[in-house]
Amino acid sequence: MKKLTLLALFCAAMMLPAAAQWNPGDNNQVRIGTQSNIEYNSPTMLRKADGSTILAYRTFGYQINPETGEKDTERQFYLYLQILDKDGNKKWDGNGKLISYKTTDIAMFGHVNLDTLSNGNIIITFADIRPVDNDNFKDVNGDENHTNIKPCKIIVYCYDQEGNSVWSPDGVMMPYHVWDPTAYVTYYAGEQLAVSDDKIYLAAHILEQYKQGQHDAYAHYAEQACFDKDGNLLAEKHYDSYSCYNFELAAAPNGNAYFVYVDENDHYSAQLLGPDCENHWSEAKLVEPYGVVSREASSAVAFPPSDMIPMSDGSVGMIYKAFMPNHFSQCYYNRLYPDGSTLNEHVLLSDTAGSDHSHTIMLQGDTLFLAECVQYPRAEDGEFFLYINSIKLDGTRLLDKYDGYWLSVNRGKDPYPLGIVKADENYNVLVFEEDYVTGEYPIYSYTFDPEYKVFQRKQVLNNVYIDDVVGFSENQYTNLIFTRDPLGQHGLWIACIDGTDYTNSKPITGELPGKFSISADKQVQFSQADLQYMPVRQTYFFAAHQMFVQDELNVWISENDFDFEDLFGWGTGNNPILVSNNDEDYPSFIDWGKNEIMNSTYEAGTWRSMSMDEWDYLLNGRENAAQKRAIGQVTMGTRSPYVGLFLLPDEFEMPGDIEMDMDAQDWEINSYSPDTLVILEKAGVVFLPAGGFRTGLNIHDIELHGDQRGYNGYYWTTSTGNDQYDAYMIYIGKTGPEFQSRPRSNGMLVRLVKDVDSEQGIEDVVVTEKDKTRKILMDGVIYIIRDGKIFTPTGVQVR
Repeated sequence: MKKLTLLALFCAAMMLPAAAQWNPGDNNQVRIGTQSNIEYNSPTMLRKADGSTILAYRTFGYQINPETGEKDTERQFYLYLQILDKDGNKKWDGNGKLISYKTTDIAMFGHVNLDTLSNGNIIITFADIRPVDNDNFKDVNGDENHTNIKPCKIIVYCYDQEGNSVWSPDGVMMPYHVWDPTAYVTYYAGEQLAVSDDKIYLAAHILEQYKQGQHDAYAHYAEQACFDKDGNLLAEKHYDSYSCYNFELAAAPNGNAYFVYVDENDHYSAQLLGPDCENHWSEAKLVEPYGVVSREASSAVAFPPSDMIPMSDGSVGMIYKAFMPNHFSQCYYNRLYPDGSTLNEHVLLSDTAGSDHSHTIMLQGDTLFLAECVQYPRAEDGEFFLYINSIKLDGTRLLDKYDGYWLSVNRGKDPYPLGIVKADENYNVLVFEEDYVTGEYPIYSYTFDPEYKVFQRKQVLNNVYIDDVVGFSENQYTNLIFTRDPLGQHGLWIACIDGTDYTNSKPITGELPGKFSISADKQVQFSQADLQYMPVRQTYFFAAHQMFVQDELNVWISENDFDFEDLFGWGTGNNPILVSNNDEDYPSFIDWGKNEIMNSTYEAGTWRSMSMDEWDYLLNGRENAAQKRAIGQVTMGTRSPYVGLFLLPDEFEMPGDIEMDMDAQDWEINSYSPDTLVILEKAGVVFLPAGGFRTGLNIHDIELHGDQRGYNGYYWTTSTGNDQYDAYMIYIGKTGPEFQSRPRSNGMLVRLVKDVDSEQGIEDVVVTEKDKTRKILMDGVIYIIRDGKIFTPTGVQVR
């Protein structure tokens, strides 16, 4: 979520119920852009107090030039303005009001910014490339002889609510200088906009490209400018390289602006800019003096605050991503006041270090809610977690832990939280994902309970692609702008999602649908995937897909590492990181299922491991058992396949035209795509991937080079083995499964099950746990038991 303007935040607080007249819902989508043969990108959204929405966005392609009526001979960027009323109706037909079509080259760094003046006029900023205007194009010495340079410039437009140009139709250009006369390409990028008391502030990063011997070299600068409401330049200021490299602007009281930037010492500093573009404090204020390294490793990449949140007292709250000395990033919160002071200490929003963060926020009174997706260091296959946190705007933490609970979403494309709304006692977070297995682009709504544990989700939209995403949440609604194609070529759409609508929501229960007999009178269901554990978080969770195993990443088992393990010593449910070659350190079996599984709504103790006798009945003793298991593999493009064992449930009919050879003795005979595996899973099929085994910190039966997956699989049972410190495990090879006795210190995979008949009745739970709060699943419905009363997940009391 980008910077929030004063207008947007105050409007959110004043939002009228009229937005409900839009009838938000899963299929309520309004098409904004109507052409399908051009690309839509860089949409920006601004909400108003009357419930209307202002949009600005670019199109790129071979477009119809409005002057000639002919199609452009080169692909061009066009800039459009559109206004939607509170009911979602467009003010202008087609793509909307055309603002600019004069670009002559690709403005690859351009971003669209929106804000409004006190009279309602709309300010739009946009970077494009136009022919050189020597009156405004010169170096610091006034030299105008730079016709060889292709400059990307910042243009400022002003339009009224009816779409009429208030200033020049060509806009007003931010002052432009050439610092290095040998530069042959110059770009403005990362431009920021802030409006305060009709003073219009701009800041932009300048990149100049020049020759240095046989190679290209780059220089970085920064430029500031201030305009009045009539488009007159009041002042400008130029900064040399790295003295204020990456930055953000936010409105400050009395027509001033906060300028927060990464300084030469890699800390966040701030200035209070006046209309003269000078710092009105005696010196720059240190916002982040606590030793947080804000530049990524040793590179020139630095990150300005990602959110600037205006407060009613004229201060501004900041959320920013900073890097620790180990190069992993964390999210922080601080607050900058008009006198230059900050909080006594920054607030660590989570102690969750990751290699990637994305987040969305919601303000409710004096409480800030943050939902975040984090990718963990060395995580395989895009291992992400989603969690929610909250703090007071004064920096007071509301949780004993820094973060809430996590859900492993394990996607190929980085998941991106789009909005968060309060729904009764719960919190719903919209997340855009790319499914690593199916290749689809769904948007899900994840529901967190008051304790910030996720327990259900619903699919809101599917097959949409969000690159330059815009999401804005207010009251119970989230407005989303999206395209339906990775290149944005199928038009631009907006949807209004009702966060309180639980229609089609499904509990996140963590099991596969198939039922398997493990004795003559007992059935179980398998967990959605193998068990995994993060030592630094002391957290168990199921892998997001059945084929995922951690392989050689198990060598990083440590309480201080953000890695996952799935090769456990026997019975280590009370000490999963135990790594010992002494089998006497594993005297008795402690089930991993006694612990809470974070991406399962069942309480601790619902899941369990199976004995060798139960496994033997499932594999060999149930009716027609030999024809309900087969070895095979799941292929992933050019990557090495995931090999393993397929298990078919008791009642099963092979879906569609899929075939499976139950007598196969080569992995390749039963070879399926991830899409086919999903079809099989929905029919109840279990896949046990081969992930090798561990002795100490050595991983065996996998090829550590070339991304080769395990050739053999090993799964623990609960049963003791032939020798005193051995235990039985299931060996999976090309000849199928067999039981072996191995030392308990070996690390092996774990697949948990739940008994089909293990559900308690509601009344039993009320009687036995009257003073506790817990969730149970009954007839496919989640109920919450609290203080002896029964509630639905939305807070409606049943009895």
